[in-house]
Amino acid sequence: MRPLRLLIPVAMLMVACAAFGSGFALFEAGAKAVAMGGAFAATADDPSAIFYNVAGIAQLRRTEVLFGSTAITFQNQFKGDPNDLFTAGTQGGLYRAHTFMVPNAYAVVPIGSNMTFGIGVFAPFGLRTNWRQPWIGRFVSSDANIKTVSVEPALAWQTSSGRFAIGGGPEYRRARVVLSRNSGAINPFTGRFVDVANSYLSSDWDDKWGWNVGVLFKPSPEWRLGLSYRAPMTIAFKGTATVTQIPSGNAQFDAVVATQLPPTQPVTTSINFPHFAYLGVATSMIHNWDIEFDLVHNNWSRFKELQVNLLTTPAASFTRPQNWKNTFSYRLGANHPVSYDWDIRLGTVYDKNPEPVEVVSPLLPDADRIGASFGVGYHHGPWVIDATEFALHFKTRSTQGKSSDNFNGTYKTDANLISVNLGYRF
Repeated sequence: MRPLRLLIPVAMLMVACAAFGSGFALFEAGAKAVAMGGAFAATADDPSAIFYNVAGIAQLRRTEVLFGSTAITFQNQFKGDPNDLFTAGTQGGLYRAHTFMVPNAYAVVPIGSNMTFGIGVFAPFGLRTNWRQPWIGRFVSSDANIKTVSVEPALAWQTSSGRFAIGGGPEYRRARVVLSRNSGAINPFTGRFVDVANSYLSSDWDDKWGWNVGVLFKPSPEWRLGLSYRAPMTIAFKGTATVTQIPSGNAQFDAVVATQLPPTQPVTTSINFPHFAYLGVATSMIHNWDIEFDLVHNNWSRFKELQVNLLTTPAASFTRPQNWKNTFSYRLGANHPVSYDWDIRLGTVYDKNPEPVEVVSPLLPDADRIGASFGVGYHHGPWVIDATEFALHFKTRSTQGKSSDNFNGTYKTDANLISVNLGYRF
């Protein structure tokens, strides 16, 4: 029974090890920006500029509110590695049907002729990987769910000519994570590998303050340059780890398992969230078209390891290397007015992922992504309605037989996103 003693304590928190990656960074903070592939730092002409480039709210000379959400659904498949003794022959692992909502809300109020105050609520990180059971990977992860919410009051100022603007504000971010997986062991009475426990970690809503600044420059009527920086944060999490026994049907074996399960106990860890650095260039040189290209940098190299501290049984605490890489995202978008009331928008995005092949797992089967978006905008009188369809394809990602969890195979993922915002200008 010695292998069982080693397996269960480590299993209790291993689910937390890869739950925060590039796949959990979200840019869906406004339907117009999403329709333009997220290329919005040099346009920034609606209240969602608080997220994309806070300097842009200085352009808004009317009191305005904007709110909405993005609905995200996933289609995925896992295929086992034929050379892996555990996953060989596995095909068809899928997520449970789940719609992940990313809300946003903003308000801006001009102050005098050159300044604007705004406040925004958005979710810069968050996602869910919840696998449909029965799932062979349940011993690595059954469910990983992270939620964040940020509140940012902001202030921006522009010159009287409107050619230059600067803005900034503090960001208050709250985050919570819930993780679940099963643990297994060989039943010596049957010789079969069976589920013996479910490990469940639930953190508190923990928080941190950060900051955000932006600059918008219009060297000519046809060109705009935008720079935006959202500072990195480290959030310390406190939570509870609970292990619940799964009966095997053999009373003698279950009694031995029960003596080796760790108790429910407090746990702590911390996560290094990256910065967002935007450089955007936009032009209206083509008649009746606004076209923008953005380059976005995330310094995921901050996420080198994850240290997990179990406070009741500290001997089971551990540190797991992650060694993420810095990444760039390339975004291209366009807005085309087709009438006085209607605009159409197009966008495309290419996102690099920072995840080394060794830590690709059911927790976060991340991969480079290619996306295309189409949206419409309707503005009549004080009302604004924006709606977007965004299709995101993840490149096929293989563990190449190098999984640190010894769970090798190939992941295929696609996502569909629908964004809607409603605005009112006073």
